[in-house]
Amino acid sequence: MQKTHRYAFIPDNYSDALTELKGKHFVWEMNFSSRTENKTIGHITHYAIGDTPSANCLILIPGLASNTRTEPLMKVIEYWALMNKHDIYCLDTFLGDFLPDTSQELADKHTFAEYIDLIDTGLDVIEKDVKAKKYDYSCLIGHSAGATGTFEIYNKRIRERKKLRFSASVMFAPYMDPCFTTYIQKFYKHFSYQDKIDDETFKKSVIGLNSPHEPRLDCGRYTKISVLPTFYNDMDSVEFCPELMDKYNIPITLVAGGRDKKSPPEELRKKYNILRNGKNGHLWKYVVFKESRHSFIDQYKDWGAILRLIQSQKRFALKHSK
Repeated sequence: MQKTHRYAFIPDNYSDALTELKGKHFVWEMNFSSRTENKTIGHITHYAIGDTPSANCLILIPGLASNTRTEPLMKVIEYWALMNKHDIYCLDTFLGDFLPDTSQELADKHTFAEYIDLIDTGLDVIEKDVKAKKYDYSCLIGHSAGATGTFEIYNKRIRERKKLRFSASVMFAPYMDPCFTTYIQKFYKHFSYQDKIDDETFKKSVIGLNSPHEPRLDCGRYTKISVLPTFYNDMDSVEFCPELMDKYNIPITLVAGGRDKKSPPEELRKKYNILRNGKNGHLWKYVVFKESRHSFIDQYKDWGAILRLIQSQKRFALKHSK
């Protein structure tokens, strides 16, 4: 099933309203560490409508150089969820922990494999809480690296003959295009090192990624996260595994931005066409937001349609759970 969503709108003041909503519905937050020797740190924040659990919850996993605190797409989803009586679990990682300066030591630890282990560990924590609260519906929403990493975790669970934990998923712009990796590495080699180091040295050298949504330092500089250039190689080399994904037993919607150069819609559509012809093809959907780029952040006119998509995913999941 393929749909194209057009113009939609949400209130301009949603961000201010969200601050008040999150203060009102905050329940708990915790730090946790990966299971690897690196022991990187992740963060989970839980918001709930009231003392009695809501029937529904969303689990949010942002992408590279972003977090649920400042990323507009995640904030819009949080606003909608709390306004529509959905509890929320926000899962943030070192990919959203911005610091004043870069660190080679941190970059060496911040691999894509480490990221996957960290979100897998966090999802273990969330799964226990979701089960304890007996939600009727739980939907994991991943973006970019968050979506790609979640697919890796789902495939691992299929290999281990484990359930996928939640009722449904909505995956925004998974799978990185290798052409973008080449472009971004050339950019950072020039921007960070003025092209004065060779390629092999560059692969092992720290680069600092920033976000325009993170508050700047008093001096006006952006804060950064530290990764190696090879983080992008690891992410775009993730294998598309239809033989495993065909065994998923929950509804999943792939979401593409029509103007996305990092995860091109035509490539995501090819993957969807393979999946929809599999044994569980009826559980897959593909949606394009024609005006959106990779981050779905500056095309605010699509936000209302994105929220309606998330709402429709619940109906889709409940239909196929019967």
